[in-house]
Amino acid sequence: MKMDNLDRIFDVAVIGAGVIGSGIAYELSKRQISVAIIEKAAVPTQGTSKGNSGVLHGGYDDPPGSLRGELVLAGNRRYDDWADELGVNIVRNGSMVVALSDTDVAYIRKLYEQGIARGVTGLELLSGPEVLQLEPNINRDVKGGLRAKTAGVVCPMTVVNMLFKNAVANGVVPFMNHEVTGFDLSDVTEATGVVTTHGTVRARAVVNAAGVHGDEISKMAGVGGYRITPRRGEYILLEPHPDYNVSHVIFPTPTETSQGVLVIATASGDILIGPTAQDIPKDEQDNTATTLEGLHEILKKSRRLVPGIRTELTIKTYAGNRAEPENGDFIVQRYEEPTGFINAIGIRSPGLTAAPAIADRVVMFVQEVVGERPLRDDYRYIRYTTFDPALEAMEDVRWADTLTPNLDSPPSVLLDYGWEFGVGSQLYQYTCFSNRGLGADLGTTFQNELITYLQKKGLSFDEIVYRAGQPPQVVSHGAP
Repeated sequence: MKMDNLDRIFDVAVIGAGVIGSGIAYELSKRQISVAIIEKAAVPTQGTSKGNSGVLHGGYDDPPGSLRGELVLAGNRRYDDWADELGVNIVRNGSMVVALSDTDVAYIRKLYEQGIARGVTGLELLSGPEVLQLEPNINRDVKGGLRAKTAGVVCPMTVVNMLFKNAVANGVVPFMNHEVTGFDLSDVTEATGVVTTHGTVRARAVVNAAGVHGDEISKMAGVGGYRITPRRGEYILLEPHPDYNVSHVIFPTPTETSQGVLVIATASGDILIGPTAQDIPKDEQDNTATTLEGLHEILKKSRRLVPGIRTELTIKTYAGNRAEPENGDFIVQRYEEPTGFINAIGIRSPGLTAAPAIADRVVMFVQEVVGERPLRDDYRYIRYTTFDPALEAMEDVRWADTLTPNLDSPPSVLLDYGWEFGVGSQLYQYTCFSNRGLGADLGTTFQNELITYLQKKGLSFDEIVYRAGQPPQVVSHGAP
């Protein structure tokens, strides 16, 4: 990072490089606006964005009148634009809420009527036999189902990486490994200073998209009154098997606190089960270690939906901590004091789905601060289908390449590149969630090569960082 970038005054600084921050930076980069993106990790995706379900929700179940409901529905529709622009894959395999009791049947009818009133297309109520015809591995006691044809799945890491790469390739300046520690508000008429561990980034508008840290960042800027609770969700990723394969995203009938443990046919063709929903203390909000209790809970609840689930073909376990706002709704708002401060926080589930619509709203807010800016006519799209990270690394487009390996390219280039940059023992953490997503190829092939590489660099097995410093939890074949 050239130090003269700290002498600039940007039009806007975006704090956070997850799907919300990277999506905002990407949409801003299409306009004649100077943008900085500030991230405390060395690469994007390292918060909630790499620890979620990858589900694009249909938009029928969010509370009527909520900002969340509005943005989820709009975001689902806007994902087709992102897919076309970025070359990322959306599998619109649909979702199905499974009713296992008469009470559940009444509830899914309420969801259906709510979705129809909201304008959600492709909704249909199914009988128990109709559910089993579509999903023969579902619990035979099923009494009905709600199918949403517009729902689907993406690989969240691919989406974030491609948003980030496109933004940076088109002029967004990244300040990675820059943790925000405060704000310099001494002259906000000219610019707000975002104080970081490596200097102050100045901008006329500041967007807070800091995930589970969003309330802390907002308070630093003088905008208090928000409380975000980290809510941990643990997952188990399985290779497919005829006994438990599904073709939809399978939901239980939801509760007031959670959409429950899902059984998901992923974009890579594997089966993902989870998440749990455990509120954790603020001082543990960066701890994403899995627990035996959480994994057993996933197995117990997922088997209510799909009894044939078992663990012999487990690829990996992982967890993510999502931001649960006190009022349960997204906080996407511009403030007069400090001038140009914008919050995009409290982005709980289904924030991944809402991300394009959140970005559109924030772009509107930014232009209210810096003035309307026209779209660029020289925008250069980097599409995933044609992107070669090895070539990008050789050209030293350092920050457009996020150290995520493409298994079709020689891995040694990117591994050496990442190591020399100083990621070191964290290299496993950064690359085990790659552009190839959650698939079995990554779990069974690349990870072993990467462990061998790190050991050759002098690290012991125990020194290699897996997830938040913890070795992966192993679920025995006989787990309940």
